[in-house]
Amino acid sequence: MTGIAGNQDPSSRAMAAEPVVTGAPPSGPGAANGRLAYVDHLRIAAALAVVMIHVSAMHWSDTAPASADWQAMNVYAAISRWSVPVFFMISGSLFLAHGRQNSPRRIWQHYIPRLLVMYVAWSAAYTVMSAVFQRIYDPVFLLQHLWDGYYHLWYLLALAGVYMLIPLLQRIAAVPELASYFVVLTGAASLLLPTVVLIPVVGELSTDLVERVAPFLVAGYPFYFVLGHLLHEHGATLPKWSRRTAYGAGAAGAGLTVAATAWLSIGRGQPSGEFYGYLTIGVALAAVAVFIFFRVRGGDVVTSPRLAMMARWTLPIYLIHPAFVRVLQEFNITPGLLPGVIGIPVVWLLVLLLSTLASAVLVKIPLVNSWLV
Repeated sequence: MTGIAGNQDPSSRAMAAEPVVTGAPPSGPGAANGRLAYVDHLRIAAALAVVMIHVSAMHWSDTAPASADWQAMNVYAAISRWSVPVFFMISGSLFLAHGRQNSPRRIWQHYIPRLLVMYVAWSAAYTVMSAVFQRIYDPVFLLQHLWDGYYHLWYLLALAGVYMLIPLLQRIAAVPELASYFVVLTGAASLLLPTVVLIPVVGELSTDLVERVAPFLVAGYPFYFVLGHLLHEHGATLPKWSRRTAYGAGAAGAGLTVAATAWLSIGRGQPSGEFYGYLTIGVALAAVAVFIFFRVRGGDVVTSPRLAMMARWTLPIYLIHPAFVRVLQEFNITPGLLPGVIGIPVVWLLVLLLSTLASAVLVKIPLVNSWLV
């Protein structure tokens, strides 16, 4: 689901996500009578992580990287980065389930219009909010803000782009050898090469080669789509040593994101979020580990009505929580009121509470619940 940058701090595009997941439940023994519980648990966990990312970013760009408060922001943000890749992987497990086929006409008639309507409506709402808070009513500003969208809405357009490929990806996923080849090929283009370019000296020497190879046709979020399908199908049956390796690699990936971001930011004397990118190796390794953990622990248990209701709140929570972040900033209720290691989770809980209450109302409103959340 993945630019457009409205009014945002330098890290916000990398620090955004959107839990839009539509479609049939994944295949599997437990899926016969309903969707699988692990998918909803995973969706809820990812939504919580997204809120943490944006709360951590409230003073990310205006705090000295060498300070303890900024390092606390960095840790909280970096260990939550897995959320966006996981949302793409969940969508892949749904849309690429065995036997499922969607024609291009259905994709364009049923799924993409909803994403575009959602984008325009929420972009308009955030444009009004920004105009009020910034006291700017210039028509050019408003139109530009509406077009760009608020920082977290980028994923709606990105998801629409991936959805356009679903009829092709479904045919790739139907052949295990092709699916594996696709993940290897797109993984190299999407993760390995962009990460290498970020490495000092090595990156400078390899940039020209990467541009010559130009593997970008297969690069991007479709990689996570197909990877999610493969992990859904095979993650629960991985041998214990493979799972432990994945968990270790995930922890190392999260640590790499923390350390590399701190090192780069301190070295430059200003916050630098290149290693926060969702298409970097550290973030991808963490996302794979989290997905496998939930897949193994959840098995093929069918979701309960209560869990399904909570999972239904994740999309509106994502869409509305930046508004509460902004409102709290206007009233100077930010993590900066306390030491960062404490202030961030306190504000996170407050934003999460407000967003959940608002979401519980939004999903009850006709038309809103079918087109906007």
